[in-house]
Amino acid sequence: MDVWPGYCREQTNSSEKAKGKARAKDERLENPWRYPVVEHGSLSAATLKKKSRRFEWAFVTRGNAKHKLVPSGAPVQAFPPTRSKPWRSPKATESQRAEQGAHFLRTCYPDVDIQAELIRDQIMEDTRATQEIMREDLYSGNLIDVSSFHVARKNLAYLAFPMGETNCQLNMSPLVVHSKTIIDVKPTATPVYTFETPIRQIIASPHVTDVGKGKGAPTLAVRTMGVTTLLQINLAIDRTMYRLEPTPLLTVQRADMGDKSAVDMAISPFNSCVAYVVNSGGDIFRCSASQSKSVIEQIHTGGPSEGPFYRIAASHVRESVLSITDNEANLLDMRAGKKSHVLHSLTRSRTMFTSIESLSDDHIIRLVSTDELLWLDERNTRRPLLAVKHGRNLDTTLHSFTRVMISSPVTFLTSRRNSLVTVYDVSRGTDNLVYLHDAPYSLPPVLRPDGTHLGHAFFQQPTALGSKYLSVFQLSERGSVSLLNFQAVSGESATQDTLPQGGSHTEWPPEVKKLGDDADAARPDLGHLAGRAHIVVDLQSAYEKMFIDRDEPDLVAQTDAVYDTLERMPTFWQNTDVPVEHCLTTFDVAARSGPDPDSVSRNDWFTGSVLDSAPGHRALSQGHVPHAQLVRNTPWHVDISAFVRRIVPELEGSTQSTLEKLSRYDLSDDSGRTAASFRRENEARSQLALDLSLACDVFAHKRPGKDTTNNFEEDLLNISRSTEAMSLGDLDPSPMQFSFLRPLVKDDPRGVSFTDEDEANTLKAIAPLGVRLLLQEWDVGTDPYEHVYRDPYDETAQPPDRMQRPAKPALPKDAPTIKETGPPTQTQIQRPPAIASSTITRGPPPIAASQPAAPRKPLVAARSHGSLVTGPQRAMPSGSQPQDAQSAGLPTPSQEFMASTQVLPGPHGGRPVPAKKKPVKKRVGGF
Repeated sequence: MDVWPGYCREQTNSSEKAKGKARAKDERLENPWRYPVVEHGSLSAATLKKKSRRFEWAFVTRGNAKHKLVPSGAPVQAFPPTRSKPWRSPKATESQRAEQGAHFLRTCYPDVDIQAELIRDQIMEDTRATQEIMREDLYSGNLIDVSSFHVARKNLAYLAFPMGETNCQLNMSPLVVHSKTIIDVKPTATPVYTFETPIRQIIASPHVTDVGKGKGAPTLAVRTMGVTTLLQINLAIDRTMYRLEPTPLLTVQRADMGDKSAVDMAISPFNSCVAYVVNSGGDIFRCSASQSKSVIEQIHTGGPSEGPFYRIAASHVRESVLSITDNEANLLDMRAGKKSHVLHSLTRSRTMFTSIESLSDDHIIRLVSTDELLWLDERNTRRPLLAVKHGRNLDTTLHSFTRVMISSPVTFLTSRRNSLVTVYDVSRGTDNLVYLHDAPYSLPPVLRPDGTHLGHAFFQQPTALGSKYLSVFQLSERGSVSLLNFQAVSGESATQDTLPQGGSHTEWPPEVKKLGDDADAARPDLGHLAGRAHIVVDLQSAYEKMFIDRDEPDLVAQTDAVYDTLERMPTFWQNTDVPVEHCLTTFDVAARSGPDPDSVSRNDWFTGSVLDSAPGHRALSQGHVPHAQLVRNTPWHVDISAFVRRIVPELEGSTQSTLEKLSRYDLSDDSGRTAASFRRENEARSQLALDLSLACDVFAHKRPGKDTTNNFEEDLLNISRSTEAMSLGDLDPSPMQFSFLRPLVKDDPRGVSFTDEDEANTLKAIAPLGVRLLLQEWDVGTDPYEHVYRDPYDETAQPPDRMQRPAKPALPKDAPTIKETGPPTQTQIQRPPAIASSTITRGPPPIAASQPAAPRKPLVAARSHGSLVTGPQRAMPSGSQPQDAQSAGLPTPSQEFMASTQVLPGPHGGRPVPAKKKPVKKRVGGF
């Protein structure tokens, strides 16, 4: 037996007593080179091979596969779903689920006092347990398999899978062969056997060549949540068809396995009436059944140090059992007693075995771990023959199936978490070395849409074993079966162009089709906790009071109230006593201008106003709503009718057009309709048109942007920033000013609360230096479409034109003027003296702004909120001597300017020369 070269020398230098870290370090140095590992992009292994009296290099990856599997048709849905659609839990956080649970308990059980912390802890524990089960379900197995046997010179095959809402019914539908190559399913709607608990695993015995009286019969092992049953498949001839009659041969209870649940099972290939079962403690039992008696004996005892994950497989060479735990693969030979032999062990952390496949004719064991696939020779298990990295995430449902395709074994890697099936063409070559003949590739998906499912089944016709035809079945979560037939073609013709597109389903009998229709119409079963208690309440009296027995409104009183409201709406901003801090629509202005409603709601929209009446609609139709005056008297206004029209396409420019469009929602004319019904319909249509019209305009009491009034602290900040501007240092941009939308100080995401000092720098924390530098030249209110970017460092570029700020709307003539009464305050009289430089100093080169620079506002020490000075800016002279104001084109000042007393820059800018220090006498050496 030839093997690829590797590092397999024993550690002779290390002491036999080496333990702990020293021993683990030696294993880490040795393990990576013990056997060849094929990984994408790596050289893996190579050796010198003699060929015609010369040596040449041979690599473990050949890449010269002669055949490749391609589908011979489109995926077919062979059996409809028999379970309702699964309930998808809403994406809510644990805190939200705790609040929902607390609300449910307070509503349904008001007498029970349960703390919210206890509910949150229980929900967190339930979430962790659910995630653990979804990630590592130790009791789930493959739920679909094919049972084939030869009887009366015919080869029969049946597809076994669970059906029904609870997966308690066993269905066995026959397989039909078309054109000697295409496999199809003939579905049956009647189950052949029903269990008391849901099915968790199905395994069929190997192909039985001769079935009859006094001869062997095929068996089917079914593991449920309660028991494990070995069924014998008997055939009954019904006219020209064979009818299956499964008979229980053996039932393994929980008490028969030491009060532990079964996690996996296997059927002996030498005797179909012998099965092996392993429980959650690692104990292996041999179960044999005959017509006279049934025997259950324990052949292996699991160790206390072993993990909770166990899988077994029966050997095809001799009567032995292969078993795996989390990190160890063992061989249990019946001839050697109950002690197992270690085949291979894993030393890497976070790596575990997931599947083991029984021995085949090539004496190779196939192991699957969460990291790689391994091929071991049963005759020498000191180190694996080959390993291939599969590159998948941590998945405990990985399973391998090996089938012979054209006299060469091919391994398929599957997972119950997705529909990805990877093909590995690994087998021995003519030189007795194990090669990877072709790069791993994936098969087209059998089931769509992709997602979690219940298992795969790979089937070849008994008479076509080793041929180029293969059928793959896949069972979905809802119980539907999908089928895809494959054939092996030469590597040159296996291109993507041969892949079929689309899919279909077979012709189902009426009873089978009814199963699918009932499953689609059924609601998901959420259990007893999903039931809701309800109370039947007759609301007929409430509807009669609202729509039939209504009091007729007083039209005269409504008309007077409407006209009073329309008169007050134009002067709303001048007459309002309550400060308005947010935007208002025309509906809000009308609601606040009218009298208080009888029934006040938290939302003005549901409360309504006096315009929600027949006189109000008449006023809107006649154009009496003072829309233009309200726009003219409001500092800021925007029309959002285009946005409202996107939501309500029936909104038009005129009220009459809107009413015509809304008439499409009128009730159908019927002889039974009364006049009150038609009148109510017209009123509802008119009220909706009125509400849509009043929602198309938004008003604000001020323009968005920085407030025009400054407080004393802001004035002092302006003085300090002006002082910084006269220096040569960089000027830090001012913090951002917010208008309607203002940020709130909240806790830090890390859980640290803000202090008072942090709150003072909230604006700087929200808007970093880069954001403030980008926005310092932007004026709120300017048109962004007229913005032209100019490179500030391009000296050849022309300076930007002056862009006027948007002018404020002129106040109406009848608007009241605000006059300030009383003597001026101290803050208004005192002003800081204007200081001018005596010489012109050269500073750093200016940087041209991309936006026009707004003139600097005059600096004031303080001023009251009521004094708003909006006069022309006065230009300051730049020289130290006074200048004629008339020659400069400026108004004559009230007093002349003083000479500058500011110290000039430079080393001798008027500073006094420091006095020289008295020299210190040095001490002369000696005594």
